[in-house]
Amino acid sequence: MNKNAISLALGCAVMLLQGCNQQPDPAKVQADVTKAEADGQKKIVDAQAKLDKVVADKNKDVVGAQADAQKDAANNPNAPAPAANADVNKAQVDAENKIADAQYDVDKAKAEAQKEVADARCEAQVGDANKTCKDAAKASYDSAVAAAKAKNDAAHAAHK
Repeated sequence: MNKNAISLALGCAVMLLQGCNQQPDPAKVQADVTKAEADGQKKIVDAQAKLDKVVADKNKDVVGAQADAQKDAANNPNAPAPAANADVNKAQVDAENKIADAQYDVDKAKAEAQKEVADARCEAQVGDANKTCKDAAKASYDSAVAAAKAKNDAAHAAHK
C-alpha cells in the first residue's frame, strides 16, 4: 500500500468513528418517538376493538345457547335445566377462553407499544448507554408478555 491509500483509509476510519460517537439529532429522535407512540396506540386500539367484538360475539353465542336450552326445557320435561345444559356450559367456556385470548392480544399490544416507544427513546443515547437502554426495554417487554401469557394460561385453566 502506498502512503496515500493508508492516509485515505485512516481518514475514513476516523470519520466513521466520529460518526459513531455523535449524538443523534434530537428532532429526529422526537419524531421517531412520536411515530412509535402513534403506531403503538393504533395497535392497542385495534386489539381492543377485536376484544370488544369477541366479547359481543361470545355473549351472543351464550345467550343463543341459553335460549335453546330454555326452549328444550319448555318442550321436554326430562330436559336438563338451562343452567345444567351441556351446550350452555360449552358456550360459556368457549366464550371465556376466546375473551381471555383476545385480552392477551390487548396486553401484548400494550407491551409492544411500550417497547417501540422505549426503543425510539433509546436512540437518543449512544454506545453502551444505547445498548443498555434497549436491553432494559427488551427485558420489560419480555416480562410484560410473560405476565400476559401467565394470565391467559390461568384463565384457560380456570375455564376447563
